[in-house]
Amino acid sequence: MQFEPSKELMPFIRHYLLLDANEVVEMTYRLFSDGQPGIVVPLTENMLISTSDYLFGQQLPSMFIYGQMSVYRDLKIQGQMALLVVVLRPFALNLLFGMSAEELNDGIFLPADLFGPDVIPFEQRMAKSKNLHEVIDTVESFLLERFQKSSGLNHDLLFSLELINRHQGLIRMEDLLKELQVSERQLERLYRRQIGVSPKKFMNIIRFQHFLKIFRDLSPAHKMTTAVYQAGYYDQSHLHNYFKTMTGITPMEYQLKVNKLAINFMRF
Repeated sequence: MQFEPSKELMPFIRHYLLLDANEVVEMTYRLFSDGQPGIVVPLTENMLISTSDYLFGQQLPSMFIYGQMSVYRDLKIQGQMALLVVVLRPFALNLLFGMSAEELNDGIFLPADLFGPDVIPFEQRMAKSKNLHEVIDTVESFLLERFQKSSGLNHDLLFSLELINRHQGLIRMEDLLKELQVSERQLERLYRRQIGVSPKKFMNIIRFQHFLKIFRDLSPAHKMTTAVYQAGYYDQSHLHNYFKTMTGITPMEYQLKVNKLAINFMRF
């Protein structure tokens, strides 16, 4: 289930995603990049989670934060899964923490790692939240206060993101630079600091997401070439390799063999 944040937080939060499943046995879930960092808020106490950074048996925090991903990440979850994912805008972590977003790439961080002792009152409020509405109110008040203290949004960055999304990742770099009237080196530095990846890598991620949206809705009878060409790819072999690097599975496995809870979040 997907729903919007409050009006004040729309510049910083893309949407909320509620992920739940009824299985109580251990299940494997895979998350891969959609170009957005995020915050994950567990909504149930009887759930154990394991990743390469975070092992079974440890007490779940009130939330954990993940940066841009260059590789997919598996989460093993025991117990009934109920997670609220705060899908942030690409630049949001830089604004929240005032540090280069590149330093947070491929990482999972606990609140105290990044917020320090300021997070303690928030965690206490989260512990008292009794339902999803209260959890969201607590998260929003905490994040809004911190975004309001941030340095503000960069106009060139926002305009570039608008152009990249409008063209579904297919805009040429020279056209993007011409529109922005900046050098490639300037844009590269801006993206690495505020988003965490280069402009070209971000464009590739957006293009791939566009492909997935087309591919996800194809019936198995349709050939993958339909989605390949609609998304502007001309080398199916190259896309196949990129697909497996990004997701860890082949396009056909993605289409036929996995349960997609979100376009970039799968259950095996």
